[in-house]
Amino acid sequence: MLISIVLTLVSPTVKTLPGFLGRANYAATLARLGEIDPALVRRIHDDEGPKPVTCSGLLGAYSGAKSVTVTPEKPVQVRVTGLVPEVSEALAHALLEERPEIWELESHRFTVQETICDSDRHPWSGRTSYELLAATQLTRLEALDRQVTLEFASPTAFKSKEMTMPVPLPGLVFGSLVERWNAFSPVTLSPEMRRYGEEVMAISRYRLESFPVVSKDGAQRIGGVGRVTYRALAGDRYWLSIMNMLADFALYSGVGAQTATGMGQVRRRERI
Repeated sequence: MLISIVLTLVSPTVKTLPGFLGRANYAATLARLGEIDPALVRRIHDDEGPKPVTCSGLLGAYSGAKSVTVTPEKPVQVRVTGLVPEVSEALAHALLEERPEIWELESHRFTVQETICDSDRHPWSGRTSYELLAATQLTRLEALDRQVTLEFASPTAFKSKEMTMPVPLPGLVFGSLVERWNAFSPVTLSPEMRRYGEEVMAISRYRLESFPVVSKDGAQRIGGVGRVTYRALAGDRYWLSIMNMLADFALYSGVGAQTATGMGQVRRRERI
């Protein structure tokens, strides 16, 4: 099961917090899961590969500001996703079935107003499965879209050739998605999707800005924020199906580096 849960938070006071709260939301998520299943939290924390969970900063247009002021009059939202059944089920139990009263970000205690897991109520939430995502695209009878648009809602960057690449090039984006899919899904895809992205897909339109994120050690990582439309230059039905399936998967998996702590928050959108 794949799950994405949005939490609506209300601050009891006016408070100025760091502008990027992805790492704080990750800490709050692990703290909440630790109340339910401490062993699961240890496995998530100690795993050296891709994390089976992603956590956003505050949802909304990311401006790169060093600080953000929260007030009682204006609720804010964060979200959490799970990429394997064990984590998704634990998140559903910890956030939906037994909704927490308090969510602490940077030592500031918010009241949890509601938690949402319904794509009709919030576009950043929902639930599905790898099998359903695959079946939806691989068994379609109608013509497949030859282009997809992705919204990069938080700074998105990639590790490439021992460097940080802040531009969401097709091979990097779809290579990252297929790696995450194969890391967690029972349905294995060909890793050739990265080469397909590099050789057959092109950026047709984009609106991007670059913003820094301060890492735990104080260093800055630059990432791209905005929208990009990718177009397949060849119309092979199988690869078009995989391209569309991975674009849908991005909502849950995130893209690129440090998705567990707020970077690479991505969803499919209408064309630019």
